[in-house]
Amino acid sequence: MSAPPPAVDDRPAATAAVDRPAVHRRRTALAAALVGVFAFAVSVTGSWIPSAWADEAATMSAARRSLPELWHMVHHVDAVHGLYYAMMHVWFEVVPYSVFTLRLPSAIAVGLAAAVTVLLGARLVGPWTGIVAGVVYAVLPRVTWAGTEGRSYAATTLFAVVLSLVLVVAVQHTAERRRRAWAWWVLYGVAVLCCGLLFVDMLLLVVAHGVTLLVGILLGGGPGGRRSHVRTALWWLVPTVVAGALLLPFVRLASGEADQQLYYMGRMGWGPGIVKLVFLQQFFAGTKAMAAVAWLLVAVGAVGAVVVPRLRDRIPAVALTLPAVFLPPAVVYVASVLVRPLFNPRYFTFETPLVAIAIALGLTVLPWRRTAVLGLALLVLLAVPQWGAQRIPTAKDASTWGPATALLERERAAEPAGTRDGVVYGPLPSHVNRTTEFVAASYPRAFRGMHDLTLERSAVDIGQLWAQRRPASGPLSGLTRVDRVWFVGEPTADEPRLLQRRLTAAGWRVAGQWQQGAFRLIEFERR
Repeated sequence: MSAPPPAVDDRPAATAAVDRPAVHRRRTALAAALVGVFAFAVSVTGSWIPSAWADEAATMSAARRSLPELWHMVHHVDAVHGLYYAMMHVWFEVVPYSVFTLRLPSAIAVGLAAAVTVLLGARLVGPWTGIVAGVVYAVLPRVTWAGTEGRSYAATTLFAVVLSLVLVVAVQHTAERRRRAWAWWVLYGVAVLCCGLLFVDMLLLVVAHGVTLLVGILLGGGPGGRRSHVRTALWWLVPTVVAGALLLPFVRLASGEADQQLYYMGRMGWGPGIVKLVFLQQFFAGTKAMAAVAWLLVAVGAVGAVVVPRLRDRIPAVALTLPAVFLPPAVVYVASVLVRPLFNPRYFTFETPLVAIAIALGLTVLPWRRTAVLGLALLVLLAVPQWGAQRIPTAKDASTWGPATALLERERAAEPAGTRDGVVYGPLPSHVNRTTEFVAASYPRAFRGMHDLTLERSAVDIGQLWAQRRPASGPLSGLTRVDRVWFVGEPTADEPRLLQRRLTAAGWRVAGQWQQGAFRLIEFERR
């Protein structure tokens, strides 16, 4: 049997030409979706293994409040994370709480951000570069850490790449004088507002966008020349100024709370420490080999766009990524040295999609896809050890909260029915100026039904993340209403020594004690 004759496309050539971009868009969208699924899988796998830690406990302390209570809290502390806390409050209205569900939104945000990174890279350079950028983003150590963290950092990457994509589309529509280009600038202003509310440092990305547009004015290329770039910059300025004015009260509120939130930061100065923080820790979590390869690729991609004629159309991509990657940390580091410490490498997680595109520009400099695949494989291999280290039980601040609370839950389950338990929250391991109320916020089931014996005023009443408590030498409230007392915390010079002395004098004895990592768990019962 002979093969059937090939089908003949008898449509008008104009119709076929219209269909080609549509097919191109569908394929890019499919590629973005697949890369997004891959990124989600990379982040979510093993995310339930590490014990929760102090920052995630803050999320749970805030998210379990009602929205009016949360509104009251952010006027006293942590306004910078208020929008994230509100989103997590809504999330836990829908799903039951566990350490896994606490971190699941971050993995979802990583998947979505990877998909949008593909779309942004495709619009700036082409689909292949976009796909490479999405995969790079998915395996960056800073991203695989954020994807297993019950904090806002993964969400900041999604907001940042969406903001950058909206900017690129708005600029292109303005340059082409499309009728509804203004709508994209309105959307850009809304996105700026959302980014600022999610995390104040993200406003530096907006400043970086301004630098990108300034570069366009100085170069003056493209249709319409310099005049077109000036017109675009003016369009950018309007929604940016409006959003900035609307955000000003929030920025003032958040900055006024900085002292009580950043008290742990030490003095910063000039020296080799800058290189370690910015070039090693910031995006690569200390993975030296990966950092060296990645920064080399960033340089290759930027230089190649300038000096290789066939790559000149990549200059807008370089102009977008480099200011976004370098300007925010530079501004914050200078402020940290000259004014007060503000710099923390994880605060710049929002830059990772732009970092990934900058790396992808280097990986795709050569016209052969095989070289890009090999380079991408190398980066993935270099990232694997860090990915594994982020998924061991003690990966987060050496936390052993999970095993300690499992032990407490097991011992309480063995108590006679109707036993009334009281708890004394001792010093938090590694943070002796805090109490294990942090642990109870993260693992509430283990502490369910326990009477808090040192509580003076609840966190909700005082609008803080944590309650106001009596010192170790203070009285215990409600001691007569409990049958057992549990001490949970790290031993210090005063605790649990003073507690044990007081309870012994009141007719109690030690019924059992356990050590789990830095935790001491002591059970007291009446004689």
